[in-house]
Amino acid sequence: MSHGTGERAISEANQRALAVAVEEVLTLLDAHAGTPAHAGAFAHAGAPTAGRRPSDPGPPSRPGPGALDTICASFGLTPFERDVLVLAAAVELDPTTPARCAAASGDPRRPYPTFSLALAALRDPHWSALAPVAPLRHWSLVEPVDDGPLVTSRLRIDERVLHYLTGVRYLDVRLQGVARSVEPPPDLPASQRHAADALTRRWTAESMHEPPRAELTGADPQTRREVAAAAARASDLWLYTIRDADIPDEPRERHALTRLWEREAILLPAALLLEVGDAGTDRAPVLEAFANGLDVPLVVSSAAPMPAWSAAWQRIAVPELSANEQRDLWAAALGTDTLDEDELGRLVAQFSLPAPVIRTAATTVRRHTANGAAPVPPAELVWQAGLAEARVALDQLGRRIEPRATRADLVLPAEQRVILDEIVAHVRRRATVYETWGFESVLRRGLGVTALFAGGSGTGKTLAAEVIAGELGLDLFVIDLSQIVNKYIGETEKNLRRVFDAAERGGAVLLFDEADALFGKRSEVKDSHDRYANIEVSYLLMRMESYRGLAILTTNLRKALDTAFLRRLRFVVEFPFPGPVERAEIWRRVIPDRVPTSGLNPERLGQLTVTGGSIRNIALSAAFLAADEGGPMRMRHVAAAARSEYLKLERTLSSAEVAGWE
Repeated sequence: MSHGTGERAISEANQRALAVAVEEVLTLLDAHAGTPAHAGAFAHAGAPTAGRRPSDPGPPSRPGPGALDTICASFGLTPFERDVLVLAAAVELDPTTPARCAAASGDPRRPYPTFSLALAALRDPHWSALAPVAPLRHWSLVEPVDDGPLVTSRLRIDERVLHYLTGVRYLDVRLQGVARSVEPPPDLPASQRHAADALTRRWTAESMHEPPRAELTGADPQTRREVAAAAARASDLWLYTIRDADIPDEPRERHALTRLWEREAILLPAALLLEVGDAGTDRAPVLEAFANGLDVPLVVSSAAPMPAWSAAWQRIAVPELSANEQRDLWAAALGTDTLDEDELGRLVAQFSLPAPVIRTAATTVRRHTANGAAPVPPAELVWQAGLAEARVALDQLGRRIEPRATRADLVLPAEQRVILDEIVAHVRRRATVYETWGFESVLRRGLGVTALFAGGSGTGKTLAAEVIAGELGLDLFVIDLSQIVNKYIGETEKNLRRVFDAAERGGAVLLFDEADALFGKRSEVKDSHDRYANIEVSYLLMRMESYRGLAILTTNLRKALDTAFLRRLRFVVEFPFPGPVERAEIWRRVIPDRVPTSGLNPERLGQLTVTGGSIRNIALSAAFLAADEGGPMRMRHVAAAARSEYLKLERTLSSAEVAGWE
């Protein structure tokens, strides 16, 4: 028997069982009324067509016991409570029910079920079934809907429960938009499969002393979601996720959501993934109250462990993918013939992407190839896909510069150029040195490439970083430390953690601009603020050392750094104030060949004692002055632009600097 045929047979059996239960209860009403028993329309016509329309949200029907038996067992209904539930369902399923209720109650004005009628006509009646804490009302299976005495109020079955009884499965509409379904991944890498197995054991534990609750930490939210989905599949559960922001602060609303989800988890059945972001930690008591109120499979997902809620919580750490696991994932997602071993090694050394992102990037590459786009080497396609995925996490944390500058734009002494070459080599060849040659096992820490670019404003620090990023084929992200540093203790470290965690995906070149905002606080410890300022510097340097990519600090105050910090930086590059020869060379390179000029003399322009950044400003302003006149760019245009730049710098243009210009 096929899977579809099997499900139809089970659904039909469920409907027959429900029809029998409805007729049994209605027969009890007939007996109480003293009228002959007769078959209702529901029994004759059979149940409504079961199954789920393709447009219906939620999971399809699963093989299992009858829906009525499942509800009775799951919610602990007594035989009397079962009959009350069936009687409430009969009103919706059998059109003879209202008349039979009126006859049994002896009141034609009450053509509906009530607790009074149930207590009088059904088997094994007990008053406790009416209590709000009893299963029927606690789980909102049936509810009295009229004002007035409880026992004579009309009983109505909850619509979600009615559909469940008839075999129609979907997520309760009151949860749609709050709870979202999660599809399980095709497979998990071995290291993360261990985390999923631990969660499965937690959810399927027999012991009553082990609540089915756990906490997933580490990795990224998408990976934690996949681990939880894999555990749910192994536990024969659906997985739904809910955000911390959707948990109400008001206790009554929170309790209602707790009961609604708990009932839904039993009906589907399903597990819940509560995803906690950075802001969610501030609402830890609210989230704890919601989580501890659930007695169904639950897992809390957060980057760092939440405050200790209960000893009954099990914390499960999700590890990052190893280099070999990433390599295998790329090969499987792209196909074994797409990249060779060297290209795979370079890819894995540069990008530290989670499994779902690798699959997405590989899909992008395959789509590009299948569409017959312009021929691009597969390695370049994969590299660009990796960059695109890595940008997502960093674009909100820094200013991205797409590198366009080249070495031809950079004027530096030979000594500094050599150091820049070394920096590029350390990043480009780290896979060979650390993994192939085994230095990673010897050094173990401090494997990140860290550099300090020191020099005055406009001396080329940011330009040099852009050149390096371009040669490595990476994005440059400029992080303004003055925006990262926070006066509140611990907030600076949190901000820095977000930056580095996001950058780990793509190993982007990170440029921490205005590092003086942090290093300027380095001082002798006189109070707690000085102590925490020093901790912030130490934390930054520690994360730079462990960062897989290249992290660069810029500062105008190298003397403010003590030698202990300088020892933790792999490279220190001094950007000197350019001399006349360097300034003349910058002038030659900063003016495009297409600019019409007349009488411009780079050597004389080099007499201006300004940095490369100011030279670029002056050249651009002079070009606009010349264009406005409609003639070529001349020395007098540069002189006028230089005076404006000097005013901005609060300096005076001396006659010696423009001597011989006209």
